[in-house]
Formats: sequence, C-alpha cells, structure tokens
Amino acid sequence: MEQNFYIETYGCSANKSDSEIISGLLLGAGLNPVGKPELADLIIINTCIVKHLTENKVLGRIKEFEEKFPKKKLLISGCMPEAYPEFVKGKNLISTHRITEILKIVSKIFDNKKAELLGNVKKEKICLPKIRENKIVDIVQICSGCLGNCAYCGTKLAKGDLFSYSPEKIVKEIKLAKEHGCEEFWLTGQDLSCYGFDNNYTLPKLLEEILKKVNEKYFIRMGMMNPSHLNKIINPLLEMCEDERILKFFHIPVQSGSDKVLKEMNRKYCAEDFKQIVKKIRNKFPLATIWTDLIVGYPTETEEDFNKSLDLIKSIKPDWTHVSKFGVRKKTKAADLKQLKSETIQSRSIEAGNLAKRIAIEQNKKWLGWGGEVLVDDVLKARNFVYKSIHLESGEIGSFVKIKINKVEGLKLFGSVV
Repeated sequence: MEQNFYIETYGCSANKSDSEIISGLLLGAGLNPVGKPELADLIIINTCIVKHLTENKVLGRIKEFEEKFPKKKLLISGCMPEAYPEFVKGKNLISTHRITEILKIVSKIFDNKKAELLGNVKKEKICLPKIRENKIVDIVQICSGCLGNCAYCGTKLAKGDLFSYSPEKIVKEIKLAKEHGCEEFWLTGQDLSCYGFDNNYTLPKLLEEILKKVNEKYFIRMGMMNPSHLNKIINPLLEMCEDERILKFFHIPVQSGSDKVLKEMNRKYCAEDFKQIVKKIRNKFPLATIWTDLIVGYPTETEEDFNKSLDLIKSIKPDWTHVSKFGVRKKTKAADLKQLKSETIQSRSIEAGNLAKRIAIEQNKKWLGWGGEVLVDDVLKARNFVYKSIHLESGEIGSFVKIKINKVEGLKLFGSVV
C-alpha cells in the first residue's frame, strides 16, 4: 500500500533545506509527497524555536493535527526536539542533525512504534536527494551551529557548535544542481562568516573554489554573517564579491546599537565594528543591499540604549531591518534577567519597525530608472545583482533577461523586459 507524507516547515532557509532533503529521501523510498495534511498518512512538522511567537504557533499546530487527525502518524523534526524535547515529550521526534536517518525512524513509526532520534551527530547534509520548493533555487547548507554563545539564543541549544561541511562536497552539490537547472544558490548556515574556522578554512576560500570549479553563469546568495567573525574576513570576502556571480547582498545582524547591551548579549563586537563593515561594503559596492536584525526590549535595554539603536539604523540606512521583540528563550542566560514591561517592548517595536520601513522605502526609491540584467527566479519575479526583488509582467523562470525598473511603490519594485 502506498504511503503519503505531508511536511509543514517553519523557520530559516536551513530548515527549508532540511524539509527538501527529507522529502527527497522519502520519495526515493517510495513515499509520495502531498500538499494537504488530510491526504497524508504521515504528517511531519519541521519546527523552529527562534522566537516565542513561532514556538507557540508550532505547538498549536501540533495540537491541531493531533485533534483533527488522531489516526495519522505524526513526526516532529527541526530545532524543537533537540532544544526543548520536554515540549514534545512522548511524540515521534527526530533531531535537525539526524534527518539523513529519516527512513529509519519512519519505518518504526509505520510499525506503530514510538521513535526518537536525538543528539548532535555531526553529519553533512549535502549532496542528498531533494524535492526543491523552487526548481531553480538550490539551498546549500555549508555548515551548522556557530562559534557564538549569545545570552538570548535558543537556536544554539538545537544547533550546537560550528561544524563546517567539506568544500569538495559543496562544490559537487552546486555542480549537480546546476546540471539539473538551478541558477541561484543560497549558501546557508547559522553564521556563514565563521565557515571553516573549525578546520583552518574560510568563506572567501570556499567562494574561490566554487567560482573556479563551477565556471558557468549563475547567482550565489550568501546567508547571514555576524559582525564578530565577518570583521576577520571582510577584505578577502569583498575581493571575491567582485565576481558578478556573487550577489552584492549582505545580511549582517547587529541586534543593538548600544555597546552596553551588545556586551550583555555576549555578541563580542561593538556598534562601531558594524559601522566599519558596512562602510567597507559600500565603498566597494555603493549599491549593495544591506539587511540587518534588531532586537528591541532586551531586559537590560534602557531608553537611552534603545535610542542608540534607532540612531544606528538612521545612520546606516539598511535596505531592510528585521525588528524582533525580545522574548524569553528557556535555558538561556537572558531568561534569568528581570524582563521589561510588555507595553515598553511593544511601543519600542512599533517605533523601530516604522523607522525600518521608512528607510527601506527611501532606499528603494534610488532604483527607479535602473536598467540591467536580472534572473527570473519565481513567477513574474526577478532578482538583480544586489538581490533586489523586482516584479515583472513577463519572463520565463530560470532565464536571465534585461529589464528596466519603471515603478516604485513602497517596498515593491516593478520592471519591464527591454
């Protein structure tokens, strides 16, 4: 009898990649992916615990599935089983580190046995079968874990210490994906800037290998890079970014503009370090896209600290600032601190969010009239050399076309093929 499976994914691009790999392995074993939970024999929830809001949403979804489909098999994957197994005690669990063993646990589940595969086993999740959500975008995990120990972070509990994947296998995956029609590659990990630091290697060296050994046309998007380690590789990294295949897109989470708060967060850099990194990027690539993240309402954040964060965003003018309200993550150092009033956190979040949006709209306006080559990477959507998303009226997915941006509406850019 054929078995169907359904996957629901929460969180980052690494989680999306995990789901694509799980789907590929299950399909290879004869199970069929379906788009609705009611059609599935097995429901997999790939969880995220980075925020309290997401965690609650995931737990609510688990409860909903159990009540709505009591006879269906349910498997919990992602960060929650490893970081907070007590939240999902008694359920079928698989750690984010062990998804390559998915067939082992699914076999037990279909034999009506409770199954768990937990533990930080260091296995490379690369060169594996996949069912890609976007047929021309390959999400390439190049490492897991990080070298940080931020006072507020629950993800560290799930992902652990840095584990960098083999450069040879990363190149092999990109080669194979390119042969299968992929044109855009997302290099992904918790902190790309420290890639290779555990084995005397670096991200710039990896990029050099990829560009040299996959000598074709495509785009590479680099994932999140923390300032503390990006500082150590910024010069050679920018040299590699001179290649037109690497998108001039930099996601650098600053989290606070207050050095006092950064120290209390255990972030291991100061606001000036972040400023200098951005300055170097813009000196080299004036049109580069800069994204950053900001946490507001950290327990020790005063009004003065908060204003320093606002001042930093005003001076840097990122293309986008993702503003998060501080939320307690159990088992972290920040969980033991006296929390700010929810009203204070909410008002700061609104103020910072409004500022972020105003600046993003202002930054978008400079693209009106721009013309150049883009990659159509989704239905009527394309990306240019700095990863700006541009809405089009036509264009075949996977094709490189020349366009002109003729309209800017708030956060959206619109262009026409020329």
